[in-house]
Amino acid sequence: MHIRSLKIENLRVLKRLDLAPGPGLNFVVGDNGAGKTSLLEAIYLAGRGRTFRHADAGPMIRHGADSVTVLVEIMDRLSGRQSILGVRREKKGLTCRLDGQDVKRRSVLAEALPIQWIGSQPQLLLELGPDIRRRFLDMGMFHVEHDYLQVFSSYQRNLRQRNAAIKQGDREAVRVWDPQLGAAGELLNQARATFVDRLLDRVSEIITTWNAGFSISYRYRPGWNDRHTLVQQIEKKIDTDLKMGYTTAGPHRAELDIIVGSGLAEKQLSRGQQKILVLALNLALLDLIVSRHGRVPILLIDDLAAELDRSNRKKMIAELKQRGGQVFVTKIDESAIAAIEDAKTFHVEHGVLCD
Repeated sequence: MHIRSLKIENLRVLKRLDLAPGPGLNFVVGDNGAGKTSLLEAIYLAGRGRTFRHADAGPMIRHGADSVTVLVEIMDRLSGRQSILGVRREKKGLTCRLDGQDVKRRSVLAEALPIQWIGSQPQLLLELGPDIRRRFLDMGMFHVEHDYLQVFSSYQRNLRQRNAAIKQGDREAVRVWDPQLGAAGELLNQARATFVDRLLDRVSEIITTWNAGFSISYRYRPGWNDRHTLVQQIEKKIDTDLKMGYTTAGPHRAELDIIVGSGLAEKQLSRGQQKILVLALNLALLDLIVSRHGRVPILLIDDLAAELDRSNRKKMIAELKQRGGQVFVTKIDESAIAAIEDAKTFHVEHGVLCD
């Protein structure tokens, strides 16, 4: 799976950009504020239907324009099929078309253009609350096990219904949803726990291969006291839930702790080591996807060089090249990529692609 051509119009500083990426490593270089990260944002928008930036980054639509347009030509190397994916973001909403057909669900975008995003501060995956790690796991599972979306959606529907009944203070209506929520939650937790074992085992293998100087263990907590079934737990906590105004037990409260030595990884590791760990998490996920489907997702990596010394930068680039997928990398020392074969480099200045 790779992008053959990419056209971007009116996304932040990018007025109009048209490029033909290579099927392997693609480096995007330029000064700060030139539009490098915005190029990655365009690909992310096409594959996810939203931005990865915080609202503080300001409006996505370029000043003076009415909309952002991203047009992607996709080649699936396994099937030989080519697709055209178009996304237009206006102030009133998002319009997506795949091979001329309207797309209403973001899951269709994710299947058509599977991507993995590693931002400029990947350590936040470790440092922020458990919800960001749950999102990482759930998005990863969707790409590895496509049936997981149905399991996840079923749990979320039942959770919304039970929470609505809680907000109304209707104890009997809350109880009606307990069996369905419990059954859906047990299925979700079983799938997620199995995935965590496979993912973290692969992470350990990668870190060992890299001689990273540390090893990991992990602790996955399902979001309730699993000495009881989920139905038993939510029935027991109904008074607490009515008081709090929401369901306080279930997979939506699950936590994944990654442990180094005697403490949490984010407390034990340096910033550079944390970045190595998060890169290993993403590459382990990529390996699971390839093992399951034979398709390599497109990797988007913003500011690879940050927090990594020269030796680790070279090691990461070699790992990316070895996996054979399409990768877009920003903010990398041009001298470090000059000797890399079969890579393409794009220079962006003031929102314009330079020769």
